[in-house]
Amino acid sequence: MSFSVEDLRKTLPNGKMAEFQEVMRQQLETSMHRELEKLLSTAKGNEAEVSKKDFEGFKELFHRFLQVKGPSVDWAKIHRPPEDSIQPYERIKAKGLPDSVAESLNKLVVVKLNGGLGTSMGCKGPKSLISVRNENTFLDLTVQQIEHLNKTYNTDVPLVLMNSFNTDEDTKKILQKYTHHRVKIHTFNQSRYPRINKESLLPVATDLEMTGRTRTSGTPRATGTSTPASTTRACWTS
Repeated sequence: MSFSVEDLRKTLPNGKMAEFQEVMRQQLETSMHRELEKLLSTAKGNEAEVSKKDFEGFKELFHRFLQVKGPSVDWAKIHRPPEDSIQPYERIKAKGLPDSVAESLNKLVVVKLNGGLGTSMGCKGPKSLISVRNENTFLDLTVQQIEHLNKTYNTDVPLVLMNSFNTDEDTKKILQKYTHHRVKIHTFNQSRYPRINKESLLPVATDLEMTGRTRTSGTPRATGTSTPASTTRACWTS
């Protein structure tokens, strides 16, 4: 005869159930830490240090996942932004340019999220490398726009791409064609977290290889996490 957690919930007193759940959480965290160490043991070269930093963030997130009950977002606390916080373009245009455009532009850094693949659009490789207009890719158009600003106002606005492990290699290859453009391009990688099995809550991957079957066993951290990713990684100039 087997018992589910729900069966135990019905038969155990509240205090005992809480104690049981705490023991389960501790066991899951211990098992997760053990599996992450196994994954790190398969790392090659400097991948070990990078993955170790990624996994520290993942451990924090996994701990919160085990502790927090109910939905992760309290939608009752989500409100529309104040009406004047988003300005229509026409209103901004009416204000005119600042006295020193160059001075303002020299404070600007353009950061583009570049972690997604174009598979949902029937394409291979990073979305930014898809041709969209006159054989220009999304990335071509971005470089052209920034280069136009730099040439017109004699400035040095850089482009920073936040890649994922899915797009980093292909992106670095294509960036070579912009060597003679007047745009400095930097890249850094999103954190890479292991996918976990729904039933066991343990990593699907058995090693950190970036190709073949195990590529689908990792996932970039959400694209809203540019700040922790950029502060724990150096910006690599391409």
